[in-house]
Amino acid sequence: MKRVKRDGGLKRREFLKMSLAAAGAATLGAGVSAPAIGQQTRTIRFGHMLPTDQIHHKAIAMFGDELAKLSSNKMKVEIFPSSQLGSIAEMLQSVQAGSLTMSMAVPAWYSSFMKPLDAFTLPYIVGSEERLRPALDGVLGKEISKYGDAAGFKVLSYLLLGGRHIVNKLRAVQKPADCQGLKLRVINSPVYLQTFRALGASPVAMDPSELYLAVQQGVVDGFEFPLPDLVAQKLYEVAKYVSLDRHTTDFFIISTNKKLWDGMSAEEQGMIATAWKTASDWQWREQPAAIANALARLKTLVAVNEITPENKKVFIEVTRPVYKQFEASIGKDFLDLAIRELA
Repeated sequence: MKRVKRDGGLKRREFLKMSLAAAGAATLGAGVSAPAIGQQTRTIRFGHMLPTDQIHHKAIAMFGDELAKLSSNKMKVEIFPSSQLGSIAEMLQSVQAGSLTMSMAVPAWYSSFMKPLDAFTLPYIVGSEERLRPALDGVLGKEISKYGDAAGFKVLSYLLLGGRHIVNKLRAVQKPADCQGLKLRVINSPVYLQTFRALGASPVAMDPSELYLAVQQGVVDGFEFPLPDLVAQKLYEVAKYVSLDRHTTDFFIISTNKKLWDGMSAEEQGMIATAWKTASDWQWREQPAAIANALARLKTLVAVNEITPENKKVFIEVTRPVYKQFEASIGKDFLDLAIRELA
């Protein structure tokens, strides 16, 4: 499997982004049908936003290794990490268009294409992390796949991200009142924006690649983020207060273009599914330890505070009206199903 390292030059990055639609479409079109005798190896291009030391990147690399093994090296994976091929939104658009084979994002980013996925972003909807995997492997996963098919995405797998927490450089957040006036970077999602407005904060939508400088320069006071990513991106250098509210328990959705998938042979589809199961199972086993290690490291670097059960109830009560605001766009039936499966 060929791993593509992060490109340090702007010209190289812009070249990759501009040439992806043309070069990628030709390469991928060749890579989704059964190989003919003498035909070259099929190339799957996977673009994502994370650095190479992240466990999710390692899971993608494992997928590539497994796929090469299963296909006797007739299918290979090229990985473009660290947003080399564009922003998260741009990479998803490329997958939908068929010019990038695969990418991943959390539900909040996919909700631009599939509004029901906003349910996973609703504040405090996941009662415990242990509820998430069975739900995704079961009835909720089946519904996500249906929404993906309709939007032009074939959902292939899920990777655990974990709890997202409030991080800022001004003060510890113990109760909703402590959020008052904080300028916090959030994912460009109506649910996130409304959630943090309900808490009294001033949310600012921003791509994560811009975050470090935005906090450092005072454009925002902080952000909400998963702990391993906070450590990996060294955001603790600019924000010294980590408040463990777990307003979202997040996960990555891995997808490819639906038409490209339908053009693959059953054998290729089976190999991809098997390779993803191996990589995904490994990542879900390893991620809890990665979260625990990140938390332990952060406790040596910044001020970390738990939210008391009493105050957590207040956070939940204050943000509960957000559910009603998005009930119609999510769909009441799917929202009710998500609450039953995850709460």
